[in-house]
Amino acid sequence: MNLPEINYLIIGDQCVDCFIYGRCERLSPEAPVPVFEPIENKTNPGMAGNVSANLHALHKTYTDGKGYCVHEYFSAITDLIKTRYVDAKSNHIFLRVDNGIKTTSQIKRGKYLRDRIAESDVVIISDYNKGFIDPGVIPYIREIALNKPIFLDTKSVVSKEILESVSFVKLNENESRAIPFDLYENMKSKIITTLGGRGAMYEEVVYPTEEIQTIDVSGAGDTFMAALVFEYMKAFKIKSAISFANKMASIVVSKRGVSTI
Repeated sequence: MNLPEINYLIIGDQCVDCFIYGRCERLSPEAPVPVFEPIENKTNPGMAGNVSANLHALHKTYTDGKGYCVHEYFSAITDLIKTRYVDAKSNHIFLRVDNGIKTTSQIKRGKYLRDRIAESDVVIISDYNKGFIDPGVIPYIREIALNKPIFLDTKSVVSKEILESVSFVKLNENESRAIPFDLYENMKSKIITTLGGRGAMYEEVVYPTEEIQTIDVSGAGDTFMAALVFEYMKAFKIKSAISFANKMASIVVSKRGVSTI
């Protein structure tokens, strides 16, 4: 498949996803808790970094790695590490430990950001509410991007001004319910609600996903976002893009850890 060259710009929080796989075969004599014996460590780029990794994987799979470029404007990696302790046999997560609640950096308005937006065809904002992206920067990005598509995945409060500034926003069910009813009704053509194993909803229509054995849902939302934008940029059809994103997310939840397709 030959695609015209597409320049993606991904803006957002990044972290390190760490999975420590091991075994638990006994309880501690000091307290009734499992004794975890580590076997293998695996790390991946997380949050916006995972969106980027999935875009590269999608192009490698579907375009032979040609016809695209990914520009990144991420928060600085400090101590944002998500560590999961996982039973290697069952893939049961015993514990997740998050180091670093907020990033120490904040996005800067200026020539660098303006130039990255100017050279892009589409902007992806991955806001994990870690302090890098302030709400006011999203309208600022829209002013520079003009009519270019802007996709937002956010854990922050979604306001009227933000919805007016983006083309589409991806939310989970709880995040979607938090939007006031009147605002949701007026802006529902921009809101994509992911429903876990049931697929995704757009304009009150549910787009189901394939039934598949779920191994690990970590990072599936990042895969969904990457696939959504990848497919949308082919023909600017959001409904077919949602169906494709469902399919790609189904692939990664059948794998261990934070995975790409």
